Amino acid sequence: MDPPGTRYVERDGHALAYQVVGEGDVDVVWYFELNMHLDLLWTDPQIHYLLDRGTTFARTAYLQRRGVGLSDPVDHIPTLEQQAGDLLAVMDEIGMRSATLVGVASACGPVALLAARAPERVAGLVLIQAFAERLLGTGTPPGWDPADIERFIGGWRSAYAHWGSGASVPMWDPAVDSPFNRRLMALLERCTSTPATAQAHFEHILRVGYSEALPSIQCPTRVLLVPASPVSRGASRHVADLIPNGSFHLLPQAPAGASLGEAWVPILDHVEVVATGEHHPGHADRFLAALLFTDPVGSTEVLARIGDDAYRDLLAAHERSVRVEVEQAGGSLVNVTGDGTFSVFDGPVAAIRCAERVRRGARELGLEVRAGVHTGDVQRAGPELTGMTVHVGARIGAAAAAGEVLVSRAARDLSMGSGLSFVDHGERKLKGVPGRWRLYALAGADHTPRTVSRKAPRLSLIDQALLRTARRAPQVLRAAVSMAYARQRWSSRQGWSGD
Repeated sequence: MDPPGTRYVERDGHALAYQVVGEGDVDVVWYFELNMHLDLLWTDPQIHYLLDRGTTFARTAYLQRRGVGLSDPVDHIPTLEQQAGDLLAVMDEIGMRSATLVGVASACGPVALLAARAPERVAGLVLIQAFAERLLGTGTPPGWDPADIERFIGGWRSAYAHWGSGASVPMWDPAVDSPFNRRLMALLERCTSTPATAQAHFEHILRVGYSEALPSIQCPTRVLLVPASPVSRGASRHVADLIPNGSFHLLPQAPAGASLGEAWVPILDHVEVVATGEHHPGHADRFLAALLFTDPVGSTEVLARIGDDAYRDLLAAHERSVRVEVEQAGGSLVNVTGDGTFSVFDGPVAAIRCAERVRRGARELGLEVRAGVHTGDVQRAGPELTGMTVHVGARIGAAAAAGEVLVSRAARDLSMGSGLSFVDHGERKLKGVPGRWRLYALAGADHTPRTVSRKAPRLSLIDQALLRTARRAPQVLRAAVSMAYARQRWSSRQGWSGD
């Protein structure tokens, strides 16, 4: 799915940015933390996949608090009441009568307040890294000890003092603290607010509490915490304990080397359960697709002939050409590995026709490519596609000769009637794939659809009379058919035909 466009709703004379994606019988609203830029989140493949997966079970809206990110800047920090009103305004603008609300860290307060004040508008709550008591200007709040508070405040003040460096990553989850994730977070931080604005928001958060609202929340609520979070585990449990239908859930530790998007997969599972009442089935990421693999042939010889710089420019031009052809054919370029490409389509006809255009385009550049097309079930794994279908498709592509488009029997059979013609290349053994596979080479790509005769059938006089009756008095014909059917059933029971 392409990233959504950003919409705006006016709030107190300022434009508040939000996005809405997907369709479904249930609605979900994510209220993001300060550093979660609406547009830039979609640029990371793993986060894009996660946001995309959310559309499989709900219509989903995303927004941040007013004054940051894509919204108009404001000269004040919005109160919890103002932020709760902003959430409601976005829901009204979209037409969401009731939704599951998801609050991330400091955004938990506004969603909890809205749930307490407008229970008819909130079907469920998911609170991530939540704490509800003031950390400054009061004694030690429930669930904390002084050392926890000191580490939490000191760590976050240091992160905000280095705003724009990605230093907030270990304060979110030390398990995902890596150079890659810090680079992404640094970009998100810099694009959402200035360091001074970010620091002002944090100092405000330390002095705000909303625990008084929690006992009034009526909807099912899940409070989620990562194992190594700087938020006190006792503080998050306290939030869940104050909510009549609340439950505390410790998330699994993110695997080593996980991206930010990968670490959030368990969170999305919880959101789906609260929103729909069902766990995400393991097979929901499986779907039928047509896969296209292309690869230049004789690239080493071309490189030796034209040199490194010219070959680099040639490959770049070829990749651009493939990308354009795939997108125009309604497909999606999954990845580029070395010189080859891997794309996915809804059906094999589009994939095969695209392969033919890629082949012609490559020849115009002075390259020969081979291509393979296969159809079958594939499995999403983040932004990637996996499964035996992928491996078979890649092997079919590798088996093609220069300038040849090879397809599997499944792809050939589903293309019948499309104007495509093929030559049977017999059965082959594909490297590493069990069994033998019958392959077909594309012989022609006639774009003229197969036609049928438009000549009206010749009807007998009786048929013509029945047709006129059906048009003018269909009730009479229905009654006659019903009587004949009843007579046939009676005759069957009597054991005679009535002749």
